[in-house]
Amino acid sequence: MVAFILGILLLIESFFMTIPGFVALGYGEESFCFFLPALLSALVGGGMTFFNRLKPKQITKRDSYVVVFGAWMEFTIFGMLPFMLSGCIPAFIDAFFETMSGFTTTGATLLPDIDNAPHGILLWRSLTQWLGGMGIITFSLILLPAIGIGGVQLFSAETSTSRSDKIHPKLTQMAQYIWGIYMVLTLLEVILLMAGDLSLFDAVCHSLSTLSTGGFSTHADSIGYYNSTYVEYVVLIFMIIGGINFTLLYAIILGKFRRVWDDDELRTYFGICFVAVVAIASVLILRSGYDFEEAVRLSAFQTVSVMTSTGFVTCDYVAWPSATATVLAILMITGTSTGSTAGGIKCMRLTIMWRNVVNELKRAMHPSAIVPVKYNAKAVNSDDVSAVMCFILSYIIILLLGFVIIALSGYSFEDAFGLAANSLGNIGTSIGNFGPTGDLTTLSPVVKIVMAILMLIGRLEIYTVILVFTPSFWQR
Repeated sequence: MVAFILGILLLIESFFMTIPGFVALGYGEESFCFFLPALLSALVGGGMTFFNRLKPKQITKRDSYVVVFGAWMEFTIFGMLPFMLSGCIPAFIDAFFETMSGFTTTGATLLPDIDNAPHGILLWRSLTQWLGGMGIITFSLILLPAIGIGGVQLFSAETSTSRSDKIHPKLTQMAQYIWGIYMVLTLLEVILLMAGDLSLFDAVCHSLSTLSTGGFSTHADSIGYYNSTYVEYVVLIFMIIGGINFTLLYAIILGKFRRVWDDDELRTYFGICFVAVVAIASVLILRSGYDFEEAVRLSAFQTVSVMTSTGFVTCDYVAWPSATATVLAILMITGTSTGSTAGGIKCMRLTIMWRNVVNELKRAMHPSAIVPVKYNAKAVNSDDVSAVMCFILSYIIILLLGFVIIALSGYSFEDAFGLAANSLGNIGTSIGNFGPTGDLTTLSPVVKIVMAILMLIGRLEIYTVILVFTPSFWQR
């Protein structure tokens, strides 16, 4: 059953791999680096599907974790072939890093000379982020029920959306709604960016990378290349949207504005953004002499870019006063909303954690008091509170482990923390020497592997990856 589903997913990747192949043909570039991997993916995926087609179409919770982990690994392994065959990134570790960075929407890149890279390769990078942003499994939910496979287990293993966030009782229709919104917003951004004098190709690539909060650009200077206030504001708006729970976007379409207004996570998201923008803009105005509009725009863009884990940049923020780096480092960990394309701990967990801490202080003063943790005006089950606290602790421990390994590899405290937080939070841009102008190609192979592992752990929200490598998971 696992092989059958993984085969179907490979066929999906094979289809999408042909798109940059045709684009490469249109630009007169070499296209075999796409069509050959696409053919290979189709043959392997077709074989896995055909030879397992008569197996019972039932999937257990344990199977779902294997499928999700296997899907992201196979997408990365087959997806890195275009980079290697084209010669753009010939080294295995570097190509694996680039592809994992794409599908996990991290956006950290090892691609040299981005401005002169083939169009097909640039589009494939953005496509990997667009697919990975909404989730490989979420896309497959549209297809799997048609062949009699339920997707609830798979959906819960890949996403962090809570049961109360379901926008439709049928998971298939839920996936259709989410992907419909995703595609419409992507198309809308393409139109708006073209209105800002971007070429169709650049507009498509950046739109694919924005809604997915990925951050791959067609230029080494990222959004700063265009030197356009209009483009910056368009990208800023869609980065903000990418950080919102997609179930809330559907609620907006239905006119359920009250539900959106009352959402605790959205308030936390906007609240943290507002405080960070004011703090950074104040520093830029008072200590660097920026005018008000420029300071607010640059601060808002970089704040949202880091918090939503997009990673686009408009300037070298490392050159800003050191106080701003502290704010950005905190934002690297927070993240935005569950059910969005962003990385990080997520505001829902931070909200529950904070309210649990406040309640513990109240219980310390009044031991007999029963003070439940409330979220969206509802009491949160104590088991769910424990799960949130456990997740946050696990996130911090893994972040520290990644930091220690990178630091022991010979990198400074700031660089090691930035690289670890960048990878685990799926951000793409860092602080220190590996900020916007930093060169990740100089990293050691060990650090690249560690970062790629952290990317996958962060994208699948820790437990799926850890469970697969736990011996007891495989015991009957």
